[in-house]
Amino acid sequence: MSVPYQIPGLFLTALCHVIVIYHMLESRYAKRKFVLYSCLYIASFVCMGGYAYAIRGVNAIFTYIGIAVCLFFFFCIVSQECFSKKSFLFLTYFGLFSIIDNSLSLIIDLLLSQLSAPVRYYLANVLRTAALLLILALYKKYAASVVRSIADIGKGRWWKLVLIALMFYLLQAALTILKAWSVMPKLSMFLIFVVVSFFMCAVYGVVFSNISYMKKDAEAALVRQNAEYLSAQISTLQNAEKMHQRFRHDIRHHLKIIAEYAKADDVSSILAYVREYSIEISKAAVKQYSINSMINMILSVYAGKVEESGIKFSVRCNVPEKITVKDIDLIALFGNLLENALHGCQKAEKENSYIEIYIRLDSDRLLIVCNNTCLDNLELADGLPVPKGIGISSILAVCQKYDGNLDYRVENGICSACAVLNL
Repeated sequence: MSVPYQIPGLFLTALCHVIVIYHMLESRYAKRKFVLYSCLYIASFVCMGGYAYAIRGVNAIFTYIGIAVCLFFFFCIVSQECFSKKSFLFLTYFGLFSIIDNSLSLIIDLLLSQLSAPVRYYLANVLRTAALLLILALYKKYAASVVRSIADIGKGRWWKLVLIALMFYLLQAALTILKAWSVMPKLSMFLIFVVVSFFMCAVYGVVFSNISYMKKDAEAALVRQNAEYLSAQISTLQNAEKMHQRFRHDIRHHLKIIAEYAKADDVSSILAYVREYSIEISKAAVKQYSINSMINMILSVYAGKVEESGIKFSVRCNVPEKITVKDIDLIALFGNLLENALHGCQKAEKENSYIEIYIRLDSDRLLIVCNNTCLDNLELADGLPVPKGIGISSILAVCQKYDGNLDYRVENGICSACAVLNL
């Protein structure tokens, strides 16, 4: 079969890669830029694939390696995941692609050998694409939310998973080379692929079990964060109580001073003294931002942090005492929103920096808008900051959990984050 007949099949394969990558990874760029990189990748893939079919032999093996490296670079360029995580996903996908590709071509050669080579080639191509898209749909439905919720947490564990995926990838690559050289009968080769595939499925069952443990670790980290908020809130309340005790202890002295001013008929001094005393009491008072205890606790903790940094902090909150969002999700959402806003103000180092947060319950939707001073060159991709850190991933995971959305915008040095949760 000549190379020109294989070019449409190579194009379909490259397009399948792009579709899988777009839905499997979290893109670093906006759609227009992603499409541009995708076009460059597809062109490179078709050229290298056509060259490999033309030369065949040992040189084709090096071209195959080049194709794998090209796909990996495409993974790295368009994805904003941590390097260890994107390496694991790449090796897993490419290993799965090799299994399906080799198995289907062997089955077709064994059962449909009477068909012409071009027909067998395109039949294998179409069936492989359909199988990969079906697996992608299952991944998005059952596994994507778990993998994405882990974000960049536990990089050490990701590297361990990379080693497992690399082992299977190298095994699949070796079998692919043996198949290309026809060193054994096709039936024997097919049985080897079947055995390796079952073994790979069993190991990946353990792998995804490990990923679920990683998710539990991430949730445990949120619990620890909750404990820190509670500890900080308790410390704030204790300090306020100590100041109130001091005020109650000193009230007799204040009354004596006011009495002396009254005897001297010095009304202006009395008013000035009372005004100064009122200001001191108001500073010691614990401000309530919301009647919802958890939201109020988080806002109170960050109010202290923000004021220590000399940043203006304002809150408008209209939320009932009880809402259907779990406390651990509120901590992940508000804690990371405010933490990112605080870091944004500190990095900007601008005068009159501020953080404003608006919270309200509109029918069955919880709306949160957080505005803060930020760097003028803050970059966004698909409505999210680039690079996306653990905090953004945690916020996004909470929004997705409640079928909501998260959107960031930057204008005139102000970053606005809008989170919506459907309750």
